[in-house]
Amino acid sequence: FIVLLFQALLLAHGGLTTLGANTFSMSVAGPLVAFATYKLVMKAKGPQWLAVFLAAALGDIITYMVTSVQLALAFPSEVGGFAASLSKFMGVFAVTQIPLAISEGILTVLIFNAIAAYGKDELRSLKFFSKGGLNHAK
Repeated sequence: FIVLLFQALLLAHGGLTTLGANTFSMSVAGPLVAFATYKLVMKAKGPQWLAVFLAAALGDIITYMVTSVQLALAFPSEVGGFAASLSKFMGVFAVTQIPLAISEGILTVLIFNAIAAYGKDELRSLKFFSKGGLNHAK
């Protein structure tokens, strides 16, 4: 929320009138999808690197999908209405956000691997280890 407030006040990124919509898409929808994705992949006994990658990438993508829905609701097309606007907004975001989501997923896996290798004490204090140890080796 603090970063969003900074963007709204100092960078003119959406302004105060969009703070609620931005907070929902970036602080609620994205993180919930990321958390659920991670849990689902781990429950399905998938490798931890895949869970981390998908959580980061899908959390990023869902943020912009929600933003596309919000913008389509606010600015429906004269021809085609909500659906036409939604497809246009998703198309515009897809060009930049899909490559960024893939990059973010890869970078998050690399950072997670570094923390798993060199920060075991921190992960232990967060109770990240399962009974059999860190699922990192899968």
